[in-house]
Amino acid sequence: MLTGFVTFEGIDGSGKTTVSRLVAESLRAKGHRVHLTIEPTKSWLGDAVRRAYDDDVGAIAESFLFLADRAAHLTDIRAHLQNRELVLCDRYADSTYAYQGARLEGLVKDPIHFLQRASESWALRPDVTILLRIPAELARKRIEGRPRLIRFEDLALLKKVAANYDRLARSRRFVVLDGARSAEAVTLDAISAIERRLKPPRKR
Repeated sequence: MLTGFVTFEGIDGSGKTTVSRLVAESLRAKGHRVHLTIEPTKSWLGDAVRRAYDDDVGAIAESFLFLADRAAHLTDIRAHLQNRELVLCDRYADSTYAYQGARLEGLVKDPIHFLQRASESWALRPDVTILLRIPAELARKRIEGRPRLIRFEDLALLKKVAANYDRLARSRRFVVLDGARSAEAVTLDAISAIERRLKPPRKR
């Protein structure tokens, strides 16, 4: 039985929401106990984050709203982990580092490091992070039919966010997959990576 904390990351249009859902469905079909969650959450804090998109409260206030939502979310994540479930999360801390890191450029020195320091003492480190890498131009084309685009879906910003993800992906917990392929192909590779990384060692 697989247990652990797996996060799915990528710029808007990378397919991570679809892939995380397909991974959850596939692993449940294999008999694993899977809890799929998402950030921003569906709580009032998550609602405050989404409202910040429209009200444009500024990059610094926006960043701390994301951190507050995550701090509350961790109670739920830890409860499922303590119940020996596999927790899959569609966006987590690296999303904040990548997106808000881009938004904070020019406001703070080394924005990614600033955000990491703000949460390092309390944030839960994922066991595996699946990053769906995709060219910003393709991602923007995928999402152009959405009824309303938010500021995070601007092409210039997506390029900065993609570069931030590449910086973060130097960590060994990352598994980088080609998100330009079909969701089914990416899902199979994501499942293989999760099973490989979380499989308990054989007893000698």
